[in-house]
Amino acid sequence: MIKRTNWLLICIIILGCILRLINIDKPEGLWNDEYVSWFVASIPFGEGFWQAVLKQCHMPLYYFYLKPFSHCSDLILRLTSLLPSVLAIPVIYLAGREYSKKAGFIAASITAVLSFLIYYAQEVRFYSLLFLFSALLLLFTLRLVKNTTKFNITGYILSGILLVLTHVLGFIYLFFNTVYIICKKKNFPVKILIPAAVLGIIITFFGINILKMSPASQWWGKFSYTNILFLFSDFLSPILTNNINAPTVFFYRKDLLFIFLITIPTLIGLYGILSGAKKQKGLAIISLFTILVMSILALTGKIVFITKYSIEILPAIILLISIGFENKLLWAAMFIFCHLLAVFTPFYTAKLPRTEGNKLPADIINTVKPDKILYTYYEPDRFLRYLDKNYPTAYISKINRFEYINNPADVLNFVKKGERVSVIFLDSVSFIPVNAIPKAEEVKIPEMFITFSKIRGELIKNLNYNYKNFDIQQKGSWTVITATKG
Repeated sequence: MIKRTNWLLICIIILGCILRLINIDKPEGLWNDEYVSWFVASIPFGEGFWQAVLKQCHMPLYYFYLKPFSHCSDLILRLTSLLPSVLAIPVIYLAGREYSKKAGFIAASITAVLSFLIYYAQEVRFYSLLFLFSALLLLFTLRLVKNTTKFNITGYILSGILLVLTHVLGFIYLFFNTVYIICKKKNFPVKILIPAAVLGIIITFFGINILKMSPASQWWGKFSYTNILFLFSDFLSPILTNNINAPTVFFYRKDLLFIFLITIPTLIGLYGILSGAKKQKGLAIISLFTILVMSILALTGKIVFITKYSIEILPAIILLISIGFENKLLWAAMFIFCHLLAVFTPFYTAKLPRTEGNKLPADIINTVKPDKILYTYYEPDRFLRYLDKNYPTAYISKINRFEYINNPADVLNFVKKGERVSVIFLDSVSFIPVNAIPKAEEVKIPEMFITFSKIRGELIKNLNYNYKNFDIQQKGSWTVITATKG
């Protein structure tokens, strides 16, 4: 017979799975980061896979994890993120059980309904896998403090290695977990330092390369105090804001439902964190110092401070809330209720459109059926997954943009008189009006925004002068202008 407590955990896991399945098959297709994940994983081992992995600004494990599914549909690719996200629920439960059954069930319930985790359970990226490994590391940290067994030492070592192989910033979290064990254990198990040499080689090989390329690959984000505010609201409320860049003000929308959803769960969660920190100062210190180090890295321009890069500390935060609400079940119920309530609102994370999904402009192309395509910002292969056929193409991308910066309209020379061409613009990087484009050295606007806004303006000017029969369509963050050369 299955015990009643086991039935409760099974129900929580089923709830978490159902919530993660809502709207998982995104009609917008893969967006840039997801495309990169899939593209790298899809390269055969003997045809440049290793070279592609080494060019990425993230660690390699996720590409190996995704590789067996690289030939599959978008839906299957997203399900590969759902699986570790669901598996993390019983892991968090076990971590909570190190304190009490109540804390375990509260932690599992929060993990099941937390909007932030549901969002990344539907994303073809490594964050769900990273959360699972972080939860495993936390579990074995707590167990190792209590009991130095071979199983706990092995679990700690393996989860630490898997964590760092998934995300280079995981080393920060691993470091503070190790410091915590050293401080708590009178007879420190020296064996857990064995992987230090392995991790040292890994970080030297991948980490230094990653930190070198990060400023170039993450040009779009600047650190501000609102990043810290939105870190906690992203973690604790159903409203996700700091996925790319945090707005300059916290209440960037004025409708009451939005204010309620971003404020009340965050305040309840913070109350739980503070209450739990009084009982478990070690977890609070691990989280605090990890955030501090990441803030310093962001201030020095090494990383962009966005919430998903801090997901390693989320298991510890969930556990702090669970410990804090262990004897305050009403508060825990209110916190969980806010996330369940969000399911029926337009702000729910599973309903958020991927406005930069590559399928959006491809759908327009499949409808208008031009003779040729001009791509801006991204190369043509980004969209081939969704196009009905291959088209003759040209492009001005991040790679070759400086070849065309003074004469972007020259790229249209590949279109002959009478041919119909579609020009694809990504609005989120070419949004500055032509008459308002500043010089890069005069403002703090990233060069990429200025460059592609200028390119867009020059191309549109050329189209207006030399083309006719215009068809302009917008979907999400994309604009596709189709016209016939006169």
